[in-house]
Amino acid sequence: MKKHEIVETWIRNSIDEGGIAPGERLPSESQLCKQFGVSRNAVRQGIRTLLYEGRVETVKGVGTFCRPRKPSIPSTNIGLVEFFISSYIYPEIIHGCYNTLSKKGFDLLLNQSEYNLEHERAILMDLRKKKVGGIIIAPIYGAGDDSNALLLEEIQNEGIAIVLCDDYFPGRSFSSVVLDDHAGGEEAASHLWRKGHRKIGLFYQKDFLVKATRMKGVVDFLGKQGAPVPDAWIVGFNGQGPTSGAPAAAERFLREAKELPTAFVCGNDEDALHLIETAEKRGLRVPDDLSVVGFDNSNIAQLEKVSLTSVDHPSFLIGEKAAEIILDKIFHPEVRFVTQTVITPSLVERSSVRSLEPAAPIPPSTLLQARTQ
Repeated sequence: MKKHEIVETWIRNSIDEGGIAPGERLPSESQLCKQFGVSRNAVRQGIRTLLYEGRVETVKGVGTFCRPRKPSIPSTNIGLVEFFISSYIYPEIIHGCYNTLSKKGFDLLLNQSEYNLEHERAILMDLRKKKVGGIIIAPIYGAGDDSNALLLEEIQNEGIAIVLCDDYFPGRSFSSVVLDDHAGGEEAASHLWRKGHRKIGLFYQKDFLVKATRMKGVVDFLGKQGAPVPDAWIVGFNGQGPTSGAPAAAERFLREAKELPTAFVCGNDEDALHLIETAEKRGLRVPDDLSVVGFDNSNIAQLEKVSLTSVDHPSFLIGEKAAEIILDKIFHPEVRFVTQTVITPSLVERSSVRSLEPAAPIPPSTLLQARTQ
């Protein structure tokens, strides 16, 4: 090789093999001359070729540096998979994702799983075939192991970034953004306790881990107060949206119950609305006869007719955080990081809960602080 090619080849190989990292300064001209026994002209000619290739950049009066490589992005399309896309809290999650991704030139491909595992699997297979840049998904995961987690792992191992939004798979290596649902259940229960309620029931979708976790928070809080929830007041059902078993479960419970609790914590605001509507049909008034706390602080909770006390769900923020993580994964594929972003819940008080006298004092809450690991 010619003398300048010896210098050029050594620098190029050092960059490719990681001996000279992006942003790191190259040895000085005098060092390179001494190392290879060549003239300054040979060193400068070799560096000039690398400048043309975009491998290095020179800062006048400082030196020559290895130029950071622009990431190779296979696609600017990001698949977003939600249970539903046009109702409840989901439009706000979508808005949060779009707000962040669009600023970086990425597009969202919207998909609706309708809380159906087979439908979700078909969507994931289609996104895999399209070789999208990443997938943000609210995964379907119940109390058992029935899920598409293995398929998602395969897709992730193929280089497509995956972020779970508003849910997670216990024991699996996916980055996720979630509300601290257990702490939210504690917050709902502590609110009712402060209002003097001691007879508290649960009304929730039992085949969805998120809602089951919320109810566990309620149960754990009441257990610490020495007020366990009777089995007869734990009303569970399957399905959500159009396939929700909530209306039938509410009707059956209110028809057959020998004694009613004074209040219910519900898995989300939709569940709470089903319970309220069924109770009112049977002549019960909310909150006079039955207090109700929901979850998610959705548009349903804010309706004047319902005016539902509800644990807030920062949907827009969750969408933003999920989009930020997917961008990090896309722009830094060499970093195999897994993050769990947990957001602390807060309760929005409205008029669906009445105070019972006397209201006993309550010890300070032990709710978790928001954290990003």
